[in-house]
Amino acid sequence: MQDFRKYLFPVLTITIKLFPACYLSANMPPMEQDKSIRPEKTRGRKRDEGRTESIIQAAIELLLEVGYDKFRIQDVADRAGSGTGAIYRRWPKKEILVAEAIRNMPVTVAKVTDDPVADLRELVKSKCFSAFDKPDLVPGLISAMRSDSRIEEAVKAGYSLEYLRSTIARIIGDDHPHLNLLTELTPAIAHLRASFTPETIDPEVMTDEIISLIQSVANLK
Repeated sequence: MQDFRKYLFPVLTITIKLFPACYLSANMPPMEQDKSIRPEKTRGRKRDEGRTESIIQAAIELLLEVGYDKFRIQDVADRAGSGTGAIYRRWPKKEILVAEAIRNMPVTVAKVTDDPVADLRELVKSKCFSAFDKPDLVPGLISAMRSDSRIEEAVKAGYSLEYLRSTIARIIGDDHPHLNLLTELTPAIAHLRASFTPETIDPEVMTDEIISLIQSVANLK
């Protein structure tokens, strides 16, 4: 046995030197992969679409309540039940989230009943009270539009007074030459008076004035 080992060990040593392990492994038949072993999942958090929607909804509500100037990411997080980190991972800047919220704001739908004047009065009254209760909303939004192009694009893309135009058209006619002008004047008067008029104005009285103006031109062509 000792003589056998005496000759075997030198042979093995020469073989290993002549055929390195990399060569041997390259020529060895590949081992079958155990398919029962699954690869590890890619690291990173999967975006929760439900949380994304709740954040956007919270941002919309805050914009309508406090305006752009008082809009804070921490307040959005508190309302959405989320952390600020989850918000910043989706929207790195406040302006990006604001633009996203504006793009997702619900479209106003005009109420239609048998009384078009009553329907219009409800819309105008809402505009007047909103302008006087929250006079900083529109000026703050205009300032934001000037400072950030994404907010400006979002506002202009979604801006529409069709709900108001269609309601006024039911009173003065869809082909009336002053239809578009009256549509634009209605919110403009409310915001102008709320922002610049020094005396206190009653929104109810202003609503009556706007309705009277629209009715007075109903027969003018």
